Amino acid sequence: MPRLFIGVIMIDDKVKLRCPGCKRVFRERASKIRDGFQVNCEHCNRLITLNRDTEDPFIRRAMKSAKEVRAAMQAMRTPASYSGEPKT
Repeated sequence: MPRLFIGVIMIDDKVKLRCPGCKRVFRERASKIRDGFQVNCEHCNRLITLNRDTEDPFIRRAMKSAKEVRAAMQAMRTPASYSGEPKT
């Protein structure tokens, strides 16, 4: 399971999703969770469509968390790829 470290803060690349059918929690990669993404619940195999306009607060929270994790992971990659000195 890949994890990124920012100072002393550890960033996990997975977010928790709660199935609206069986109410159990499972985890999915943050890079996959976007508006319109469909995933099957690991416990009851119900198809869950993730939508930012949903009334379910748990799905909205998962979408927000995934966006924050993706932004943090991108911020970690950007300074590492840019040294600050132009090549001539």
